Amino acid sequence: MLNVSQKEKKCVKYLVNEMSKAERSVFEIELTLDDELLTIFKNFQIIWISYPNSELPKRTISFEQIIKKYNKPEKVKPVKVFIKKKAALSMAFLLVFCLGFYFIGMTQSEYTNHRIAPRGQRLTFILPDSSTVILNSGSEVKYSSDFGKQRDIWLEGEAFFKVTKNINSPFIVHTDDFDVKVLGTEFNINSNTINQTVSLAKGKVNILLKESKDEINLMPNEELVWNAKTKAVIKRNFDVIKILAWKDNILLLDDVKFEDALPKINQFYGVNFVIKDSAIANQHIKGAFKNQPIDEFIASLEFISDVSITKTIQNTFEIAKSKYHEN
Repeated sequence: MLNVSQKEKKCVKYLVNEMSKAERSVFEIELTLDDELLTIFKNFQIIWISYPNSELPKRTISFEQIIKKYNKPEKVKPVKVFIKKKAALSMAFLLVFCLGFYFIGMTQSEYTNHRIAPRGQRLTFILPDSSTVILNSGSEVKYSSDFGKQRDIWLEGEAFFKVTKNINSPFIVHTDDFDVKVLGTEFNINSNTINQTVSLAKGKVNILLKESKDEINLMPNEELVWNAKTKAVIKRNFDVIKILAWKDNILLLDDVKFEDALPKINQFYGVNFVIKDSAIANQHIKGAFKNQPIDEFIASLEFISDVSITKTIQNTFEIAKSKYHEN
């Protein structure tokens, strides 16, 4: 049986507009005096407002409408008993709906810790379970204060994880498009680009694609590539050293076109390089830049690629033909 407190019932009744004007006024005063009630209400309100593609109207639907829409009509019974049962079923339906997403899904709104890597820098830190996280430039993670009990973490951007093994508590990384579940392992996730990747260095991971509900397992040196636009999925082998070079503060450009290298360069240094010549865009570039400040990197790039780089506005640089080799 679902154990529902009186405070939870009040929150639901308020959200579905099942209170009189006077009751609503009293409830709003209670919110200012009762911190526990306010916390419960905020959690219910977030789910009620934010739940995607919900067929339930916001704040205007009644318990009677919910039961009529989502439950088959019952046999004719005395009016008072029938109405009472419909209200009870409606309450149960809505609370199961909300609480299910609250406890099972645990939205990002429940985090109490938020770590962000500054633009152009990498950030390394230790989680409460002794797992190590390295965030790439501009990336961020969120996790709850009771992380040791339920190891869920939300990622935006790119991060490397070295997870402490705990067979009783899976480690789950959530992104907008997939969940990665492990027990103890080392892997990289990049959700920055259209081709999002999960790259496994050690151990084993299970990936759940949220849209298709497909589950894919990876073994060491295997990588999953998911195209957020076409929804295409590729599973392939990868070069661990090349993919994970960034975590050791190395910018590795492996014989790629200049235009294809720019997103990686821009993220690494937290700046914006812009190509002003189509010939340069198709020019290939190769090199490894370790612990180089932006000025040293620009000098190296100008030398090995025979280009001229000029700073235009703050954190923006234009790449053009070298002034010494113009036609």
